[in-house]
Amino acid sequence: MARRLCRKGITSFAMIKNYFKTAVRNLVRNKSYTFVNITGLVVGIAASLLIFLVLQYEQSFDNFHTKKDRLFRVVRISKNAEGREYRTGVPFPVTRGIRADYPQLENATAIMGDGGVEVKLQDKKGGIVKKFNEDNVFLAEPNFFKMFDFKMAIGRPETALKEINSLVLTKKTATKYFGDWKDAVGKTLNLYRANMKVTGILEDPPVNTDFPLSMVVSYITLEKQVNMNNWVGIDDANYCFVQLPANYSVADFNKKLEAFVTRHMPPDHAGYNLVLEPISEMHYDSRFGNFNGRTFSKDLITALDLIGLFLVVVACVNFINLSTAQAINRAREVGVRKVLGGRRKQLVLQFLGETSLVCFISMILATALAAAMLPLLNGLLETQLSFDFWSNPSVILFLAIVFIAITFLSGFYPAIVLSGFNPILALKSKVIAQSSSGVSLRRALVVLQFAIAQVLVIGTLVVVSQMNYFKNADLGFSKKAIVNISYPGDSLSRTKVPFLESQLRGQAGIKELSFSRGMPVGADFATDLQLETNHTPKADLVVGVKIADTAYFNLYKLRLVAGRVYFPSDTASEFVVNETLLKKLNLGAPRQALGKRVRVNGWLRPIVGVVKDFHLNSLRDPIGPLVMMPFKNGYSSVNIQLQSANIKPAMAMLEKIWNKDFPDYVFQYAFVDQSVADYYKQENRLSSLYTVFSGIAIFISCLGLYGLIAFMAVRRNKEIGIRKVLGASVGHIVYLLSREFTVLIAIAFVVASPVGYYFMHKWLQQYTFRIDLGVWYFVLTIALSLLIAWLAVGYSAVKAATANPVKSLRTE
Repeated sequence: MARRLCRKGITSFAMIKNYFKTAVRNLVRNKSYTFVNITGLVVGIAASLLIFLVLQYEQSFDNFHTKKDRLFRVVRISKNAEGREYRTGVPFPVTRGIRADYPQLENATAIMGDGGVEVKLQDKKGGIVKKFNEDNVFLAEPNFFKMFDFKMAIGRPETALKEINSLVLTKKTATKYFGDWKDAVGKTLNLYRANMKVTGILEDPPVNTDFPLSMVVSYITLEKQVNMNNWVGIDDANYCFVQLPANYSVADFNKKLEAFVTRHMPPDHAGYNLVLEPISEMHYDSRFGNFNGRTFSKDLITALDLIGLFLVVVACVNFINLSTAQAINRAREVGVRKVLGGRRKQLVLQFLGETSLVCFISMILATALAAAMLPLLNGLLETQLSFDFWSNPSVILFLAIVFIAITFLSGFYPAIVLSGFNPILALKSKVIAQSSSGVSLRRALVVLQFAIAQVLVIGTLVVVSQMNYFKNADLGFSKKAIVNISYPGDSLSRTKVPFLESQLRGQAGIKELSFSRGMPVGADFATDLQLETNHTPKADLVVGVKIADTAYFNLYKLRLVAGRVYFPSDTASEFVVNETLLKKLNLGAPRQALGKRVRVNGWLRPIVGVVKDFHLNSLRDPIGPLVMMPFKNGYSSVNIQLQSANIKPAMAMLEKIWNKDFPDYVFQYAFVDQSVADYYKQENRLSSLYTVFSGIAIFISCLGLYGLIAFMAVRRNKEIGIRKVLGASVGHIVYLLSREFTVLIAIAFVVASPVGYYFMHKWLQQYTFRIDLGVWYFVLTIALSLLIAWLAVGYSAVKAATANPVKSLRTE
């Protein structure tokens, strides 16, 4: 018995060894077939692996918090019937009020994010040693660390933020300020115009969090800066998080929050509901955003899932087409094996083994290619993906699943076809005359390939066109060569502003300048507006307010449709409004609104001008009502239009003046055109992804066409020879071979067009201002598909058409 098992094992090993040798010889013998097959698989697997890494990264955000299933963000949703507004910030007393009113909650905490914070490291005499501009400064209550799993390296989380003017630093930030993070505790930093003591060191937060902490200041420090009992004023960076008890109903607590708003908010300011949003949704919900300023929508996750799947399917289709096209060349081998006693099961295993070998080689090369492309992908998506098998075993699992799936999908059908040849017909080289069902399947697969590729091409063309529309759209204001420079808001710095202005006006390279609260993109703040005839507490409209001097209009080329610009003034003596405000209040034509008085922020002032609508936000959103006014003490930045040819030396000159006038502060500036472009970062990333993946899909599909042409050339070898002997030209033969795949691409287009239209029409609906989904996108798609396909198969078709007919007609 043992000997029999041993002999059986030796026989099986010898058989497997023989299969392996045969597979290697076959791959080496057919180098072009092997190269095309492996290339298609390598590109498809590498692209799907990169997509897997992106999706894994994006879906891992803040999953490390152990209480994540019970943590919720309190957000605001307006009651506005015309259109919902979704905001993150809550009034400062909300967190404290929720804790008091609902003791059944396990916890509630407040955290506020801040950016562009001046941080100074001082010596013992108060002199500045270093100065920094920190973007990820947070103010948090001590119980924040009870709810969220950010670990302390030094210090106690329950006491580190208990005292006013105390803060904790991450290891990375502490090293930046003090050289060695272990020496930072007990030292002081100056920020918010106060000396603050370092009371602890945090472990650096993981990259996959929407709380990008660099330093955390005690929330109680805010009591010096803001009115903590103000239920009306709202800063959108002031978040409230709650921790519900296990199995507590979210819907029930949302009802309690509705009653909470009614109980605490003044009636004329209760225009919104407070509701809970799970922190698991925070990374994906672009309506509210997050501290990172970067979301990744679930629709995009679904789209990338499908693209990754499609690319693997397209690569498998290639393998099938090329394998079955190659089958004719191996017909005699199959016939000889069958005559010598080879069973179909053995042949199936042999051909599946060959497929697995090709897949294994492709998998190794694809992994290397993906690793090489990862830095480029990180740069494109602004991610921090890593390629470490040992710390990320799910990558190994993914590759194993892909390997098994591709081996089965790509190898099973060709193995059945090859092993099913009739040995007599195979030895007589007559397998070509067998059933045409295989040909029909290959045609269907080519249609599937190109339908997928064309959907991606349609998507790419639409997304790129929308991006070009964003870049070239008339925003209603000039943005070319204009820089916005923020200056400190303390009383001492304000006294230096007139001197700063006199210095700037005398400089070459500066065309014009203006003082304001900010640039045109984004309202400075929102408040209530009431008509003079309204004597109730209720507001007529919530409006955006922009504070700017009179030069602002000319610098940004804001166009008036009626009236004039308000006169120069230190305070709000007159208002200029936009066209949308008139429409919202039904004030009639622009000229009819002039002279009407409205109350804004407590000031009852006349409307003296109407400015043509300009875009305050991205083109995703409609233009909102706006009031513009002068208010000298509200200015915090200077807008400077530079000579386009001298921007670099002009910026060096500005920095020199700044450092002389404000030596204690970091020079902060932003170009207006770049700020506008930042609104569309996610769309630009999507555009680049679509372009790359549609290019990959077209590339792999053209390899599939190569397989089809190779099969057709072999199958119609004698027919081509006869046609050439009878006088057919090379052009006619090329047309004969190209006609079929042209029809297949046209059929694929019929399938792809409605699918592409449906998805891209749906995608465009998220933008208030968008392109028209015209017919030219589809005409260009079919034209590009045909052109690329003809170029891809032209060589094979010409080669078959110019072959010696004597060889093809010779009977062997």
